Amino acid sequence: MEEKEEFEKAVERKEKELIDYLTELVRIPTFVPPGQNYEKIVDWLIPVFENFGFECEKVEMPEDVYEARQKSAELSGKRMNLLATKDFGAEESVDIYTHLDVVPAGEGWSTLPFEPVVKEGRIYGRGVADSKGSVASLLTALSVMRELNLESKYNLRIALTTDEEIGPYSGLCFFADAGLLQGDYLLCMDGDNEGICVATDGVLNWEMKVYGKSCHSSVPFLGVNAIEQAMRVIEELDVLKRKVGNRQSKSPCSSYMTETTGQKHITSVFNVTMINGGVKENVIPPSCTLRGDRRYIPEEAVEEVIKEFEDFLQQVKTKHGIDLELICKPGYPPMFSNPSSEWVRRVQDAASDVFGHKDITGVQGGLDVAYAVLQTKQPVCAFGVGNWIESNAHGADENVRIRDLKDYVRFLVGLLT
Repeated sequence: MEEKEEFEKAVERKEKELIDYLTELVRIPTFVPPGQNYEKIVDWLIPVFENFGFECEKVEMPEDVYEARQKSAELSGKRMNLLATKDFGAEESVDIYTHLDVVPAGEGWSTLPFEPVVKEGRIYGRGVADSKGSVASLLTALSVMRELNLESKYNLRIALTTDEEIGPYSGLCFFADAGLLQGDYLLCMDGDNEGICVATDGVLNWEMKVYGKSCHSSVPFLGVNAIEQAMRVIEELDVLKRKVGNRQSKSPCSSYMTETTGQKHITSVFNVTMINGGVKENVIPPSCTLRGDRRYIPEEAVEEVIKEFEDFLQQVKTKHGIDLELICKPGYPPMFSNPSSEWVRRVQDAASDVFGHKDITGVQGGLDVAYAVLQTKQPVCAFGVGNWIESNAHGADENVRIRDLKDYVRFLVGLLT
């Protein structure tokens, strides 16, 4: 009982340290695209980990790999990542992973996105939930362990990598291919704290160009308005969206998802998320570009997903006489890990001790760890700090509860010691 009280006091004493870590991490704007500050955040982290006795290595994605797998016009800067290792003389080792990049701030914030603000028990800023909060909690957990002389029962390999938010070949994907993930188990700190995630949807990004014929806007009958053609395509795609959305995985979703939507299992998803077209107000547009994503459950194969999309669009082209071109860009594959594995049970027990009972769940988001474990075959599960309903990751005023950050510290210390 006395040890438990000392542990609780230590965690509470570390609250300012935890917030300071997170504040400094968020202040380094690692949004992608372009991802220009990856080396800066790695350089900030290295002395912190070295202070806890870790050996650190800056790992840059080689230029030839970057050129072949990741390069795009919207990216710039070194694709830098961090590997921090510490040998505790244990029989087993754990790879602990999350990503250092964040999505751009976007509009609608009531606070400055890269100057974290604490109010009413929460901290606000881009990346606090996804997923720099997990990094700050990990650093604080190591600080607690040092203060209380707690040894990890696992040798630790910390992989903090980049480009997860843009893909398709992130720093973690390179780590997997380069043999840098060597643990007996893998804990992914990306994601939310609503359940122990063992399944994710795969991601297929798509781009469609709808063609028309330009002319002066005063005589539109001489041309074909590509935007109007694209509107017809979007209307037809709603049929595909409903069909896709009815597909359910055997993997259950979180109780929060069930309470909010009524669904009990993760599903496939289809979305049109971007539209771009037009030259000038007085020109009938010659083309219009649609973009979106297709999330597919672990039970679906990406080849089948692409074929279904192509066949559907062929029917649309025939029905309306629309000229269009489709490009499919596979992203991270789906993930499915054995929910009955020893590692999943250990993570579930540690999480439930702190947060209350946590179910084994799936999520409809995609994670780069899915690619990694296809290569390494490591037992894996994902459990993070954010709350799916309240944190608004990727949106304005992204936030996380201070209480959840401290509970994640408790979870990590409990799992590791």
